[in-house]
Amino acid sequence: MEISRIMPIVVKVEGVTFQTEKSRDPMQQEEENRLIMFEMTKHFMETHAAQIPVENYSRSLYWYLQDRLEVKVLAANEGSLRITVECSTLQILECLWEDYCSGHLNAVAEERLLTDDIKRRFDVESVKLETTILEEYYLACKLCLSGISGESTIYTLRPWFA
Repeated sequence: MEISRIMPIVVKVEGVTFQTEKSRDPMQQEEENRLIMFEMTKHFMETHAAQIPVENYSRSLYWYLQDRLEVKVLAANEGSLRITVECSTLQILECLWEDYCSGHLNAVAEERLLTDDIKRRFDVESVKLETTILEEYYLACKLCLSGISGESTIYTLRPWFA
């Protein structure tokens, strides 16, 4: 995979707490986790400014990434939520990395992806997510942005999607 100022962020379901505990076999639990992640991914992909009411926009993960952290969201793919962002400055990259390392980005994803509608339809109380940005992508992006190897340099890194 070639990147320069591009950073992939992967969000996966790590665990689900249901409002009513009933015995679920592991296969059923895995399927419910997959469906919940699918719905949260769908919610992320639908929450662009033109597609949701203005009063709800600032509560979306998309808004948090674009407007709060100032990264440009280039793409999002289903399955585990794979968000591709571009950092235009070193300051924006460092802010994103700090947010990720502190766990705040993961907390924001948990808060903003699990909607009341998803909670109601799947009888979910809470979802534990795992948000991942690989350090090698951060370091490559940092090199590119700091100009050490030239603004137009593109780094080749191995794909890491799970």
